[in-house]
Amino acid sequence: MRILTLLLPASLMVFAGCGGGSMSMTPPPAKTIAGISVNGSPVKVFDHTKDKQQQYNIPDAQITAWRESDGTVDLMVPGFENYRMRGSNLENLTIDPHEIYSSETSGYQIPEADYDYAHWLMGPYSLDGKTFYSLTHSEWYACLLDNACNDATANGLGADLNSWVATPNQMISTNGGKDWQLNGVHSAHTVAPLGYTWTGSVAEQDQVYLQALNHTGVFQPSRVIGENGYYYAVGFYIHRDFSQLNPTAGVYEAPVDGYGYILMRTNDITSPGSWQIWEGGTSFAAIRTGTVQTFQPMVNGAVANAAPPQIIYDKIAECYILIFTIYGGSNPVYYMTTKTLAAPNWSAATEIIGTASIVTDPGGPVTGFNDSNYVSILDDISTGYNFEFTDGLPQLFFSTFPAQYGGDNLGRDVYRLPLTISYQ
Repeated sequence: MRILTLLLPASLMVFAGCGGGSMSMTPPPAKTIAGISVNGSPVKVFDHTKDKQQQYNIPDAQITAWRESDGTVDLMVPGFENYRMRGSNLENLTIDPHEIYSSETSGYQIPEADYDYAHWLMGPYSLDGKTFYSLTHSEWYACLLDNACNDATANGLGADLNSWVATPNQMISTNGGKDWQLNGVHSAHTVAPLGYTWTGSVAEQDQVYLQALNHTGVFQPSRVIGENGYYYAVGFYIHRDFSQLNPTAGVYEAPVDGYGYILMRTNDITSPGSWQIWEGGTSFAAIRTGTVQTFQPMVNGAVANAAPPQIIYDKIAECYILIFTIYGGSNPVYYMTTKTLAAPNWSAATEIIGTASIVTDPGGPVTGFNDSNYVSILDDISTGYNFEFTDGLPQLFFSTFPAQYGGDNLGRDVYRLPLTISYQ
C-alpha cells in the first residue's frame, strides 16, 4: 500500500502542545517534553526470510500492538493478508502461522456500496482483553466495475491506484485477536465513507482512471486512543472535486480540494456508525453529515507533506504525541503534541534527534525515513490492553521498503528502535 500524494495549499491548524519548542499561553504542567532522541540501534522484529508465512504476509501499514486478557502481547503485521506476532513482551515475539484475516478469502466483494474488498487491520482496541475492535484501512477500486483493473493507463500508475477509494471500516474479534470479521454486514461496518462514489458516475462511464490519478478517501487511520469516555483516531484524507472533470477537453484528473490529517472519535467503540469528525475547535459531528477539517504539521516554518501518523499518550508530560515522517526522500521522524484531543492544539513539529542518520534498511543501504517506512511508536510499559501509553522510553517501529532501491517489494522486514523522551 502506498498513498500517492500531492503537496497542496491547505488550511493550517498548528498550535501549542506540551513540548517541541512551541509557546503556550497557559501555565506549563509540572513536566514538559524537552525532546525525543534515538537511544540505541535498530533491532529486527519481523524477518521476511524466516517469518513470512505467504507471499503477501508483509508489513504494509503502521505497526500496532495489543495485549490479551492473559497478558500475551500481540504485534500486528498489517497487510491485506493479516498476521500477528505473539510473545511475552514487545522484545520477545514470534510469528503466529495462523492468518487472522484474509481479504482474498473473506473480502474481494465488487459492489462499491459494500466497502468490502481489501482490508488492513490498523489498531485493535479492547475493554476486556477478549473482544477487540479495530479500524481498518480498506481499499476498493472503481476499475473493478468494468473489469478494467489490468488495462494499460496513460500515466502508468495502474487503473487500481487511479481509481482507489479508501474507506475505514470496523472489524471485530471475539477471541483475543485470533480471528477477525467485519463488524456488520454490507455497509453497516463502514466508519468513514468520505471517498468519491464512482458507481454510475460520469467519471466511471468515461473510465477516467485509465488516464489520470483520482484516488480519494480516508487512508491508514492510526491506533485508537481513549480520552474521557471518547476513543480517537487520526486518519489521512484526500478529497477531490469531480465536477471539474472534462474528458472532452482532456481534463481527466479531478483537482484535490481537501488534503491532510483528520481527527475522528466515538463514544461507543462497538458501533461503526457512531464515529464523528472533528470540525475545528471543540466541534465534532457525525461523519456522514459533518464538515471535515484537515490539519497539517509545520516543519521548519513550512507546511509539511506529512505521511500518515501514529499516536501515543505520554503519562509524564500528560499529553498526546503524534509522530510522522515526510513523503519521499530521506528524512527524520518528527513529532508534535497536544494536551487534549477534544480541543486539539498541536505544537509545531520537532525532529526526533538521530532518526535522520539511522540506517533503516541495510539492504540498500537506506538512511533516514520516508512514507514507505510506516513509522509507529509503542511502549512495553503501557498498561491495559491497547498500548496507548508511554512513560518516556518508547520504541519506534518501522518497516523496510526494498522497492525504493530496486529490491524485492515483498521482502520487507520490521525493526524497532529504542527512543528516550527527555523532560523539563
